[in-house]
Amino acid sequence: MRTFTPAEEHASTADDHGQDRLKHPQAVAQEQCESIRRVAGATGASTHELRMLMQRLADIDRSGSCAGIVAEGNIAADRMEAEIQLLDLGDGCVAEQQADACQRIDLGLLEALNPAHDKKWYARWKFWSFILGAAGPVASLTLQGLALRPSEPAGAHADLVAKARKVLESWRRTSDPLFWSAVEDYVRQQAFSLETQAYLMHCIAAVFSGNAMKLSSEQSEQLTGLLTETYCDALGTAATMPSSDIYRRLAEGLEATDRETGLRRMLGRSDAAQIAMTTLVSAIGHGGSR
Repeated sequence: MRTFTPAEEHASTADDHGQDRLKHPQAVAQEQCESIRRVAGATGASTHELRMLMQRLADIDRSGSCAGIVAEGNIAADRMEAEIQLLDLGDGCVAEQQADACQRIDLGLLEALNPAHDKKWYARWKFWSFILGAAGPVASLTLQGLALRPSEPAGAHADLVAKARKVLESWRRTSDPLFWSAVEDYVRQQAFSLETQAYLMHCIAAVFSGNAMKLSSEQSEQLTGLLTETYCDALGTAATMPSSDIYRRLAEGLEATDRETGLRRMLGRSDAAQIAMTTLVSAIGHGGSR
């Protein structure tokens, strides 16, 4: 496997957070338009409906009633991430590598940035902004809460809950090539650090679980090596975002053989995200960023 060399990408989620705080309001508004365009284009969701959803969320924020929804959404997201199923590799050092990558992300994102924001809060905001099309932190985290919280039909926000879940479920119906192309587009637009991208992959693995394969350690190592080669090749040609080529490669599909059934097929979204996550964490650990 080739070794990583310095790339024009930064490593830290904290750096991404700092860049976001310096953005001009017009840039934030442009991101909102791009988010809606991306979600509508990738999932077939109605642009008008998404804009109406954003307006309703702004009304909720002004009335001061979104805090509980955000808190419930964060609790549900924590529970969902805790239940993430790691790649089934049987035994071997690669299985440990996968677990170490998840642990490194979880521990690293608990380091405080300042009293108001932490890494996990920031990274979760950016993930749900991508999935639900809301560029603002309050809107995206409120949508997360609405999409994940249980709700009674007669509840005050029942219609918003249904719409948020509709957008989330529309991503599940998106083809994998289209999904990974949307991820590439988002990562390029935001110029995310390797650390933030690794967390996004961690979230994708949790949200889009299912269709898991039983891989051998050898196969997992080969797939991780393939994405590593993709990243290393991009280092020589991409000026600022070589890691985005990882998602272009995922759009082509990663094929493997299930060690239990002997059937060969494409990896599901969750398994592919975990392979990408391990690649990104390895890039950080081997000096693949500055």
